[in-house]
Amino acid sequence: MDASGFVDLLKRHNSDAQVWFDSSPTVYKDCANKLVRDYPDMRDVITGLLPDEPGSSDVGVSGATTNPSLIGQAVMSNAAHYRDFLHTLPTSMSVEPRLRQLYDQVIIDSAQPLLPLFKRSRHRYGWLSAQIEGGHWMNQDALVARGLELAALAPNIMIKVPGSAQGYRAIEQLVARGCSINNTLCFTVSQLESCLKAIHAGRQRALANGVSTERARYVVSFMIGRLGAETEFERQARGSRINLSRTDKRWAELAVYQAMQALMRRRETPAQLLLCSIKVDTDARGREHCWHLQRTGADTTLYTLTPQLIEFIVRRQQAGRSIVPATEWVQIPGKVLDRLLAIPYFNQAYFEGGLTQDEYARHPAFLTAGNDVRLGMQRLQGFITDTLDPPGFVRRSAFRQAALEGRA
Repeated sequence: MDASGFVDLLKRHNSDAQVWFDSSPTVYKDCANKLVRDYPDMRDVITGLLPDEPGSSDVGVSGATTNPSLIGQAVMSNAAHYRDFLHTLPTSMSVEPRLRQLYDQVIIDSAQPLLPLFKRSRHRYGWLSAQIEGGHWMNQDALVARGLELAALAPNIMIKVPGSAQGYRAIEQLVARGCSINNTLCFTVSQLESCLKAIHAGRQRALANGVSTERARYVVSFMIGRLGAETEFERQARGSRINLSRTDKRWAELAVYQAMQALMRRRETPAQLLLCSIKVDTDARGREHCWHLQRTGADTTLYTLTPQLIEFIVRRQQAGRSIVPATEWVQIPGKVLDRLLAIPYFNQAYFEGGLTQDEYARHPAFLTAGNDVRLGMQRLQGFITDTLDPPGFVRRSAFRQAALEGRA
């Protein structure tokens, strides 16, 4: 197999497929340099996936996504720079507006490296997804207002809006204003259906108001690995006397992915499906594999690759066992599907209408992901508080404590 491996094969089958860097581009070069140090004989593969300039390789990353946790990691990887930034702000400014200023600055810094690709590709590539922090609990007016603020930070910003009832109302309004959208915290076909309807309605409103959507882009982020990881899935399975294995969970995630792709084909939507929270598994013999990469890709799919996932792809290629994407749908075993259909949690994700809009924000995976957003913002706030402590003042913030314990 040629050195390009997974991404090259993916794009040969479907030129619209893309891979994005699942972290702030501010840590992009550090990631590439570390991989080259750790895998010197794979330099060509690594620089193909992570070229010095995004988009300069046909099989390299062509976009990036951020969230509060990833922004926190970017801040800590260049802590001195962002401490200096915080010290440029007025001393009278309280922590909350400082937090927003810091958050916005990291987004600006993250969007900038992708701008040349964005302009060169005429807005097809080079997008940075910027998440509305706290969006999982905001109402539609607050989401729209904050979304417009984020969109104004750079021309290549794609606003990440949560998959709640309020989020879909906000998506319609933002699309009507010509914004590009990434629907995040999405776990179910019902949420996807609501998103596609919101995008369509927003585009109709834009057309009626003379607002151009020609260069806008829309993606729906299916957090595939989080769907099967929820303890509620196992709890309901036990209640139905079903022994739910890790393999069953992966089949469940693939079944929902296929149901989402089927819905998108029927709707002929301009939106694309993006897979995030991709997981690597190890079998009983200690061999690594990734169903989320190896059993998807027959339909146009975008993938977000964390630094750890990129290393996994490189490691597999080094071992001569490159990751190969699917070129046709993988059949879900009938007996497995029958077991899954006996579990309400799966049905809610798999079927259109499995959840009402009011239930989206109460879905267990949505709640877990929303809590991660909250923790990410708390860590950023802790960084600010630590930075502003007067000299000699000894206090251990939650962020510093987490860093000392290796959790940050």
